[in-house]
Amino acid sequence: MALSMRHIRAIFKKECKEFGKNPNILFMCALPLLFAVLYSSIFDENFPKGDLLTLCVGTSLTMVTCFVIAMLIAEEKEKQTLRTLMLSAVSPVEFFVGKGLFTLLVSTVLNAIIFFLVGIDASLYGIFLLLTTLVCLTMLELGAMIGMIAQNQMATGVVGMPIVLVFFMVPMFAELNPVMTKIAWFLPNYHMNVLMKQAIDGTAFGSDGLLRVGAIVLWILVGAGLFAVVYRRNGIDR
Repeated sequence: MALSMRHIRAIFKKECKEFGKNPNILFMCALPLLFAVLYSSIFDENFPKGDLLTLCVGTSLTMVTCFVIAMLIAEEKEKQTLRTLMLSAVSPVEFFVGKGLFTLLVSTVLNAIIFFLVGIDASLYGIFLLLTTLVCLTMLELGAMIGMIAQNQMATGVVGMPIVLVFFMVPMFAELNPVMTKIAWFLPNYHMNVLMKQAIDGTAFGSDGLLRVGAIVLWILVGAGLFAVVYRRNGIDR
């Protein structure tokens, strides 16, 4: 099915215009920046910048990338505007692409601000952008599934919080417990954290790095498959 760029652009522009009108989304977007400023002022120069970066970016990926698209979809269901969109010839794929592009843009901007707030060498931004974008795609897929399952914006927290806690907490404590390390190996953001810390420390990726990137890409493919299953069962207007 061919995509209409006009429809996608219209949905994207709609989200941009309404961005400042949703206090829930604004609050979600403010949290990672507040944490970045707070942690940067609390921890001294001896605290590893890689750990600080991955902590703040982990907050952004879970609280913004995952939850924003979930809330955007749930908001359409709550306002009962999805059927209107469908009747106006907007396909489900165009709907998700438009919402996803907006969320990806917001996430990319927030992650860039966090990157420079923490004080990471600007020469590493390219690898940072690549890794965060790949993981963002997985979080977008998870968020879209949460949005389809939840009946309204409030329900996204009930449905999504257990998932978000796993993706946020497990990588954080992976280095403290061997069991958590084994569990973390199944999460894409854990591999992103390890690769970013290696880049900051100047350690070469090697074959281990390729394996970790492959794991992230595999998550994108698995997420797409799970998304297709959830969509067939739930749709976006039920």
